[in-house]
Amino acid sequence: MKLYHYVHCPFCIRVRMVLGLLNKPFDSIVLPYNDESTPVNLTGVKMLPIMDFGDEGNFNESLDIIAKLDSDNILQNEKLDSDQRVLVEELLSAIGSNVHSLCMPYWIWTPEFNDESRNYFQKKKEVKRGPFNQLVHKREKFLSELSQILSTLEESIEEYYMSDSLSIFDIMIASHLWGMYIYPEFQFSDKIHQYLQRVKRDCRFDYHVDFWKD
Repeated sequence: MKLYHYVHCPFCIRVRMVLGLLNKPFDSIVLPYNDESTPVNLTGVKMLPIMDFGDEGNFNESLDIIAKLDSDNILQNEKLDSDQRVLVEELLSAIGSNVHSLCMPYWIWTPEFNDESRNYFQKKKEVKRGPFNQLVHKREKFLSELSQILSTLEESIEEYYMSDSLSIFDIMIASHLWGMYIYPEFQFSDKIHQYLQRVKRDCRFDYHVDFWKD
């Protein structure tokens, strides 16, 4: 199997976490953000992740990829049809809005980007979120909102999200929060940090592994 992905992308991180959890080998292909032709040629749209399953074709919806990978239903994927999913999707929307506004100006300086892909990414994202320099100036607002969201999340953390066992919801939540480990001087509360580290351990997840490839 081949996974085409971006290192920073939470939807890509979802798939990487599940591949680690299931201990499935795969070829990791990190695409430059300005590479439009590769994903379009593979699936018809510029959207990652893309999992190439060989003769079974290419998939580019993270939850569809995960469902196909998790044939033994280790992640209790039926939870996606429950009322809890609405709560999780609302949580992810609130997390994503603040995490992306905080982290995008910093993600572009990681080894994932070069000058060309950095400029492409910034121009694309500023259309939706505004100039990156203004996002940095508004950081206290985003940090305050994120802090409130994480305080609410803490109330739902047992060993995992509303559960004592890992589920698809933990993959969704952890992948959206992981980018904040890049943000300068930010610290999760002990409870959230330990929760994320449990998911990391279970999934044998290494965020940085693709940064240092030859």
